[in-house]
Amino acid sequence: MKIYRRPRTWIMIGILMAVIVLLTGIMEIDKDPRKGEGWQQYLVKSNEHLKQQLADTSGNIGPDAKQELTNRIQLNEYYMEHNRNPHALNIWSIVNLSSKLMLVVILFTVVIAADMFAAEHSWGTIKLLLVGPASRTRILLSKYAATLQFAFVLIAINILFAFLVGGVVEGFGGFSQPLMGIGEDGAIVESSRLLALLKDYGFSIIELVMFVTLAFMISAAFRSSSMAIAFSLCFLLIGGNMAALFAHYSWGKYILFANIDLRPYFEGTPLRPDMTLGFSIAVLIVYFLAFHVVSWLTFTKRDVAG
Repeated sequence: MKIYRRPRTWIMIGILMAVIVLLTGIMEIDKDPRKGEGWQQYLVKSNEHLKQQLADTSGNIGPDAKQELTNRIQLNEYYMEHNRNPHALNIWSIVNLSSKLMLVVILFTVVIAADMFAAEHSWGTIKLLLVGPASRTRILLSKYAATLQFAFVLIAINILFAFLVGGVVEGFGGFSQPLMGIGEDGAIVESSRLLALLKDYGFSIIELVMFVTLAFMISAAFRSSSMAIAFSLCFLLIGGNMAALFAHYSWGKYILFANIDLRPYFEGTPLRPDMTLGFSIAVLIVYFLAFHVVSWLTFTKRDVAG
């Protein structure tokens, strides 16, 4: 595949791995005192502060915030009772950190998607590609599939290398450590850290697919990698602010960036009260199909003789 023949691709992979090593080193060097032997005292003081906030009668704290404070106090007491330091570094500290690097994965994949057609034009190979036996539709789909495949290769490297680095630095003993939380009935519940990690990556993959499809459409429509990269990165960086800015308008809920992050629905904090998970999924599907229709129309109908 052409993607893996270019040095740029391997440089991207190297950068991703280097960032994981760098952040792991920073975490080791700049250890928080609460991760050491005095973590119990830290939790005791933390609970005292939380109880003071909970006792506030000024009305500044709503019922949801009070419940959150109560849950944190309960969890801290559980940790102290079972001698389990919640702030201790372990393999999951490194792996969970890697999930924050999905922004880097999206960035690198957008660059690849943006250059899919622009590179063919700049190399002068677009005509050779189109005179072959494959139809333009098949070429379009194969390039899109190759882009997504590259994205998933980066994700796999991100996860596996983080596990490797985390295991080497912190040991693999903490792999089976569960994720603690408070259930709906107020009881302490244990859940799988691996499932929580996959859930977090799942949300990020939805964002990745949408931004990559946007960059792919711009690349196919304008044959300009710089334009595709510029627009995609601009939307990637300011999309959330745009959604928040227009959230008080009724039409704001139809903006792509108001629906691209599905996490708020599972946290009980949708952007607008009238927005639902089903609505956002439907909006994303419409945008996804629209981007592909524009890509298909511009690539299959346009004369590339020039």
